[in-house]
Amino acid sequence: MRKRFGEIMGFHEVERTGQKHFDVLIIGAGAVGNAIAREISKNSQVTVAVLEKEPDTAFGISGRNSGVLHAGFNNKPGSFMARLCVLGSEGFEEEAKKLRVPFKRTGKLVIARYEEDRNQLLRLKEQGEASGVKDLRVVEKEELERLAGYPAGIAALWSGMTGIFDPFRYTVALAEAAFAQGTKFYFGRKVVAVEQGFVITAKNLVNGCMERYSSRVLINCAGLSAGEICKMAGSGEYIIHPCRGEYHVLDRKDSALPEMPIYPIPNEKEGGLGVHLTPTIDGNLMIGPSAEYLPEGWDPEDYSTTLNVMDRLKTEGVHLLPILEHAACIRSFSGIRPKLVSEKEGGYADFVIEESKKVPGMIQLLGIESPGLTASIPIGRAVAKTAGEILERLPSVSESEQHKLISPKPSAIPRTVQMEKGDLKMLCRCEGITEAAVLDAYDRICSIGAIPSVKGIKNRTRITMGYCQGSFCTINLLNVLTQKRGMDPFELLWSDFGSYLLEGSVRK
Repeated sequence: MRKRFGEIMGFHEVERTGQKHFDVLIIGAGAVGNAIAREISKNSQVTVAVLEKEPDTAFGISGRNSGVLHAGFNNKPGSFMARLCVLGSEGFEEEAKKLRVPFKRTGKLVIARYEEDRNQLLRLKEQGEASGVKDLRVVEKEELERLAGYPAGIAALWSGMTGIFDPFRYTVALAEAAFAQGTKFYFGRKVVAVEQGFVITAKNLVNGCMERYSSRVLINCAGLSAGEICKMAGSGEYIIHPCRGEYHVLDRKDSALPEMPIYPIPNEKEGGLGVHLTPTIDGNLMIGPSAEYLPEGWDPEDYSTTLNVMDRLKTEGVHLLPILEHAACIRSFSGIRPKLVSEKEGGYADFVIEESKKVPGMIQLLGIESPGLTASIPIGRAVAKTAGEILERLPSVSESEQHKLISPKPSAIPRTVQMEKGDLKMLCRCEGITEAAVLDAYDRICSIGAIPSVKGIKNRTRITMGYCQGSFCTINLLNVLTQKRGMDPFELLWSDFGSYLLEGSVRK
């Protein structure tokens, strides 16, 4: 099975002495990388590939966040963060419909609990209006209680453009849209070397082999690894400061309030916007995130959750909504921000989105933290424009190579359309997930070249996300995949590489 999913299933690359050549090579299959691939691959004459070290898309920061569509008032006017966030927010209804992603424009409240906080509300309002953010106003205690559903504070900033959506399905939908336009995805490929020209060496984490890829344009949107990629390419020294944010997820029965994100006044020196309450699009309530800079030398992808932070999240959540005192937490998780400022500096640095001055033809994106998810589609358009300009100034592909080049063809994303016996059987009682939904998710994972995992299926269906957190449905999922898709049960990953669901047999 490992070999099966580690195979290279190329259909539009040029073979060059054992390496695969594309017009554009993107490193990183998060929301930003997928949005860029989707935009560039609209041009059927341009070949595009994406390298991703994880088994599937949405396993990094794109799948570890609050799922909030930001309005843009938290960011400095004129910055990439502010401009691209406002564009992303304003156009999101249309994009969500195209991508079939659940989305709700809920609005948001930033709560002032004390009179001395009121000036901060006015500052945020003025900052947002300078960036063109619509529907911002300060509401007083009576209206605040009506909007929030409980006495939350003395006043608040109301942001009507804020919303909530599913970050998992959004990131997957962008990948599938790019794939359908001919983009080739290579999952489980960790970039280990970048030579100018561009020649990329990547380790296939499925079979351990080294593979080589080349491209005319290289786009680095590798998130926490983006600084490393820049260093490999000789395009400059960028230090990424990993800043972990931990979350509680509450059971739906404790999630009746609020119906919109509730935020505290942000501390400008912290690494985030403060611990807030966010209803998910599927009805749970999240408390978080924290902002903990990981020590130097620490694993930059340490997604642990910690007891002291979990306790603090509960305390701060209760400050915002007292009825959470006895709420049931069904899960905790964390995400890590790829910050360009240290803990000592604090706050935010603007996104870096530029063609490298040292390495022409390489576009680098660094520090894409919040509101990167909201801004991902406008970022995709901006980067696609730059990539097109680079391709125009480069020499055309030689005739000897052109005849080998198979034009990118739209690729169908399979759906389980022919109902099999038992397909409507309920596998996950908490979330109401059927066999048909699981089989469809599995087929779609395989179709884009990703490696099947419980997490990948969960991200597409919500199986294992309910109150029991998989204690009932995980074995059902495993049985269906082995019986109806012939999967070796010992090859199914829980999430990342090495996290096999089963270790061995108790008996023959």
